[in-house]
Amino acid sequence: MGAVGNVLGVVAIFLGRIPTPGVTQVALDFSSLAVVIVAIFAGWRLGALTGLIAGIGPMVMFGYVYGSTGIITVFLPIGKALTGLSVGLISQVIGSIRKPRTPFVIAAVLIGFVPEAVLTWFYFVNLVPFFLPGSFSGPTAATLVLVKAWAEMIIIAFLTVALIGNAGFRAFLGRIVPGQSFR
Repeated sequence: MGAVGNVLGVVAIFLGRIPTPGVTQVALDFSSLAVVIVAIFAGWRLGALTGLIAGIGPMVMFGYVYGSTGIITVFLPIGKALTGLSVGLISQVIGSIRKPRTPFVIAAVLIGFVPEAVLTWFYFVNLVPFFLPGSFSGPTAATLVLVKAWAEMIIIAFLTVALIGNAGFRAFLGRIVPGQSFR
């Protein structure tokens, strides 16, 4: 699923650049879809690991292909790992694995994104200006990126609900996640 996340991220980033004046680093990134699915169905440990892996492609695309933020883009995989960890823990607490109902899943995904959103704000407001003075950073950049990210997470939440409702997908997950029943 880490590889799936990288493909979803890189393809979306490549095809879904959002035109913003003077900035090439704002683009769609759906790599978190794989992270959320793993976190909900397999738990926080695998969700966090999938986030670390699924964040590599977006890190490379944003840091080296479309920008010059270099090493500080390492926070992308860390943020995705935080989302995997949080969504997995929230899913476990509210029981979305046992009762995969729409409100539980949407709540787990949206609340689980909050730690990554806080890290994103910190990244653009504090780290980017420090390491790359004069670059696209600050509260305006953070707000723009976070509005886009929240829109993505809303879409991802509803895609996850649709996948959970699909009997074939649930049967597939039941075969690849040992010890879990998703019927």
